[in-house]
Amino acid sequence: MVSSANTTYFHGAHVITGDGRTVITDGGIVVDNGVIVDIGPQNLLTVPEGAARINLTGKTVMPTIVNPHGHIGYMRDATVSKDNYSLENVLDHLHRLAYYGISVFQSLGTDRDDVEISLRNAQRSGELDDPELPLLFTAGTGLVAPTPGEINGGPYFATDVVHEVTTAHEARATVRELARKRPDAIKFWVDDRWGTRNKLTPEVYTAIIEEAHRLGYLAIAHIFELEDAKGVLRAGVNGIAHMVRAPGPDAELIELLQRDDVFAFTSMGIQRTAYDTSDWLTEPALTDTVSVKARKEVGEHLASLTPSAVEKGMAGYRVLEDSLRAYVEGGVRILLSADTGARTQFFGVAEHREIESMARAGMPTLQVIRSSTQLPAEILGLTDRGTLESGKRADLLVLDANPLDDITNTRQIHAVYLAGRAVDRAALRARWAPETTA
Repeated sequence: MVSSANTTYFHGAHVITGDGRTVITDGGIVVDNGVIVDIGPQNLLTVPEGAARINLTGKTVMPTIVNPHGHIGYMRDATVSKDNYSLENVLDHLHRLAYYGISVFQSLGTDRDDVEISLRNAQRSGELDDPELPLLFTAGTGLVAPTPGEINGGPYFATDVVHEVTTAHEARATVRELARKRPDAIKFWVDDRWGTRNKLTPEVYTAIIEEAHRLGYLAIAHIFELEDAKGVLRAGVNGIAHMVRAPGPDAELIELLQRDDVFAFTSMGIQRTAYDTSDWLTEPALTDTVSVKARKEVGEHLASLTPSAVEKGMAGYRVLEDSLRAYVEGGVRILLSADTGARTQFFGVAEHREIESMARAGMPTLQVIRSSTQLPAEILGLTDRGTLESGKRADLLVLDANPLDDITNTRQIHAVYLAGRAVDRAALRARWAPETTA
């Protein structure tokens, strides 16, 4: 029985449900205690007497975004470093994500001192009960091959915390050790960083995958090159973080991905922001939260790039666009992946720019939204969110304009609701104002 005392009726908006096909014109959403109890065209809904009403005429509502791939805690301004890592910084990043309508975030393999594991545990136990925090997932710390006499090929800001393994025996033992902390996935890197680092061998990464599966975990591989992608797929990996770079995927890779329903993370925007010399740093959606210092530093770096460097970088980005189209045409399960928190992937901003990149590459808009909401929620095992339907959490991203008209309208945010409760975006903006308006 719906209690009108705890019921809110959102009405008048276009509603994009997130399932990749359903759009409700002049829609209504009845929410009770943070859960959707009815949704559909306004004229077909029965609203409990006394329910609070929120008029969203002219707005568009879609599910909040679920990002299954980023690295939290390391970014401050335009610097990504282990020196920035702290619980306070992780919490700040989560609030920035909430500001932009990202309600779930998975940090993949770069936890430090168990900060992420501890915070995640506190969220799930109820000890940490902040309704304006996205739900945090974490893979704990990942695995990588050592490079004798050099740092390893893990992420440049966390090479000291990832686990170096050389043999299959070491790999299995390390996965078992990681499993004691109950991470949400097992992450490993297969990347020689342009020929400068050692890569995990097939024998070792096969052992990682098999042990992860034996213990009930998804195995996610960072890959860069085509043959490495094929190798981890043949070994049974569940997902690949990043699409392959030049020359891009071939028919065999598409077949392997599609055959075993392996998910592929997009991670396009991280290439784009490194070379995009347009005026993206002045967008209001970015200046709300990104400091003047960071914008200045990134702008100066972009201005220093030679035309040939820009062209080379953007040529790499075009390979990713071609790859995404091939994945779409091949029926591959594609998930938004902003690689947030690395390089210039600012929290919250990166997710919306990734959505734009996916659509600009030719992916149908409703499919882009599904790949940013329902599909990543599914791979994280979240049955209570990801789409707007009865029985799901009322995690609503309310937009001033329709992304089906222009994908960049996902950045025209009117309000964010997590479990039916509005995020106080004005208060968050005020918190960051000393840095963003200095």
